[in-house]
Amino acid sequence: MKANNEGRGIGMKIPKVETRLEVKNEADSETAELYLYGTIREAYWWDDEDDCISAKRVKNALKELKGKNVNVHINSSGGDVFESIAICNLLKQYDGDITIIDDALAGSGASIIATAGKKVIMYTNSMQMIHNAWTYAAGNADELRKVANDLDKIDTAVKASYKNRFVGTDEELEALLKEESWLTAEECLAFGLCDEIADEPEKEEPKDSIKETLFNKYKKNISTGVDKKPTLFNLKEKGEIK
Repeated sequence: MKANNEGRGIGMKIPKVETRLEVKNEADSETAELYLYGTIREAYWWDDEDDCISAKRVKNALKELKGKNVNVHINSSGGDVFESIAICNLLKQYDGDITIIDDALAGSGASIIATAGKKVIMYTNSMQMIHNAWTYAAGNADELRKVANDLDKIDTAVKASYKNRFVGTDEELEALLKEESWLTAEECLAFGLCDEIADEPEKEEPKDSIKETLFNKYKKNISTGVDKKPTLFNLKEKGEIK
């Protein structure tokens, strides 16, 4: 997530997602659907506000839903860190229950938004990506040192967003953020960043082989000393035949 703009300029290239902020609110449904697809940022003065996912647009969408429970669908590579935090906090303040559904990618700032859900659902093929804040900078040594110090403070806000869900230590979270970590649904579930994998197949109990089945059936004979079935050999041992 950039401190003041969109995208991620280094590391793995993230494909751009076509912008879509759409509300589906059927009168006969107890739950509305809100789609947050695309770059998270404020609109520039020269472009159309519909070309971005902004806190202002999300606020207006939530206002129309009047406390109805909402499934928030996310497919975004992220964007502006403060717009992301603002959207996250708007969702936390909302009167109804918020369920986050990661339709493909909750990357960068979008992963911050995902932490607002009372419940977070992913699919086996959806992902999250988390990292420290970054920005472009130019200037003299003092100006660049100030930028670095500002980024450290922004990183504190970023970490605070994840801490209400992340099950590990602060040091472990910092390590994941530093590494720009791409997380599978299974990893997110383990780390506490999601609660459910919607399409995870049920695991079948392993079936015993015929040998294991027979052994489990008769292994009690080992400890109880049950008499063996009479054979020519053990009858001779007992002196019952010569």
